[in-house]
Amino acid sequence: MIDDYNEDFLTLQDGGSLFYKTYGNSSAHPVLCMHGLTRNSKDFNELAEYLSDEFFVITADQRGRGESSYIEDHQKYTPKTYISDMYELIQSLNFKECYLIGTSMGGFMAMTMSAMNSVLFPKIVLNDCGPEIHQVGIDKISTYLGKNESFESIDEAVSILKARHESNFPLLTDTDWMRYCSNNLKINEDHSYNFDYDQNIRVVYETAKLNLGDMWNIWEEINSNIFVIRGALSQLLSESTFKKMQAKENVISLEIPDTGHAPLLTSKFELDSIKAFLLSH
Repeated sequence: MIDDYNEDFLTLQDGGSLFYKTYGNSSAHPVLCMHGLTRNSKDFNELAEYLSDEFFVITADQRGRGESSYIEDHQKYTPKTYISDMYELIQSLNFKECYLIGTSMGGFMAMTMSAMNSVLFPKIVLNDCGPEIHQVGIDKISTYLGKNESFESIDEAVSILKARHESNFPLLTDTDWMRYCSNNLKINEDHSYNFDYDQNIRVVYETAKLNLGDMWNIWEEINSNIFVIRGALSQLLSESTFKKMQAKENVISLEIPDTGHAPLLTSKFELDSIKAFLLSH
């Protein structure tokens, strides 16, 4: 795959800097992709490229991740801040309507944004997230979030992260693992590697995680069309929550076998399914 995109930075009202990439023709219908808690826009490289023949795709690094600026006041690492940033980005690009794709945290953002304005966001894709989070998944994230881990080499990082997450992705090849890890690591001057996010995002997560379990009131307010994707092995989006979500009138769903949290959205089946939903009338 040949990457064909533009990179830019948006200066935010509070002085922060938001990095984003755009794919496709700017006159096409926009699709905004929002990543998970510790990840960044690189997670959507394949999806953005795949959709760019039909859509204008935007992938952004949320603040404290990737190329976007870090926030000095760590208490502002909240969905409220991230959603505000996304609205600033949407306004800067003059979108009157925009589809949303969100993985995990990005999906919670998409739910909130669409509940607030289903006209602006008439279609949303939720990747392994929903109005209720399974406690097992919350606790697992706490075991590694913000630990300031350092790796002597990329091979060491891949080995450790594969051991940690292999239960979520039992079918990944060595090449897949290298890509999965490389997308979320930064190299230091001494050639060691660290995760490419501000370790201080842990502060708010630890405070907020007790209140992460109930977004059903927001869920009921969503009038947008919704495509929910679940990894069959997910410890974050439980099977019972997934089934309950399917009872909503404007929801279609897909479960990905042999995959946990969160589906990578790189297989042709996943890519085709998302494109078909976005193109549907």
